[in-house]
Amino acid sequence: MPKKLSVITINYNNYSGLIRTAESVINQTSRSDIEWIVVDGDSSDESKDWIKNNQSDIDVLISEPDKGIYDAMNKGIEIASGAYLWFMNSGDAIFNLNTAHLLLQDLKSEKDIYFSDTMFIDQKGKEIGLISQLKPQRLPKSLVPSSFRFGMNVCHQSFVVKKKDVPKYNLQYRLASDIDWVIAILKTSPSNLRCNYILSRFETGGSSYQNTNEAWKERYKVLREHYGSLSNLLAHGYILLRRVFFKIRMSLKM
Repeated sequence: MPKKLSVITINYNNYSGLIRTAESVINQTSRSDIEWIVVDGDSSDESKDWIKNNQSDIDVLISEPDKGIYDAMNKGIEIASGAYLWFMNSGDAIFNLNTAHLLLQDLKSEKDIYFSDTMFIDQKGKEIGLISQLKPQRLPKSLVPSSFRFGMNVCHQSFVVKKKDVPKYNLQYRLASDIDWVIAILKTSPSNLRCNYILSRFETGGSSYQNTNEAWKERYKVLREHYGSLSNLLAHGYILLRRVFFKIRMSLKM
């Protein structure tokens, strides 16, 4: 019988990150109710041996070259058998060992989307703070297609979606296809629930962070495609002003 929830982890030469993610999935109190899918891009580091030696802990494994992050994610979508999909990429982690149990209880309400706050962590796993505290935009009470007009206020790892509503990631975007994907889903899936617990730990310093300027350009293009040129230009003017005032307010609290 198919599991209700598929957790998809993509990995490429990120052994330490894969270990963190694996421990957060394997040790869940509701592990038996989760399908864990690992999509590895034919790694050449220690993660290759770890995967080989721990295949019994992985429900579905794909290990082959891919065309990048979003191509690997598309492979995960194709093979997932769960009614709901949850991307937890190597380096990221389910928030605590009872989180999946809480989520599975909420999934009984059969909403299209479940989302929540996210704990940012550094590459050693140390907590930095909640996204709702570290970013100027508020965590919304519910999601609508325009929710991301002024910035990404829900982390991809804290966004769980019904598989039947999921499109493929657009491979023309190398760094911002996740934002495009989320907005596209929201345009067709209005039913959603904000969970009253934290869903994930997100490791900062990923590909978008390492290519900040290119990521911003892609993100601007994605938002323009969804919200229109003038609306997007005005929104980014507001985003810049909000960021300035937020930094001033935070500095005054120190």
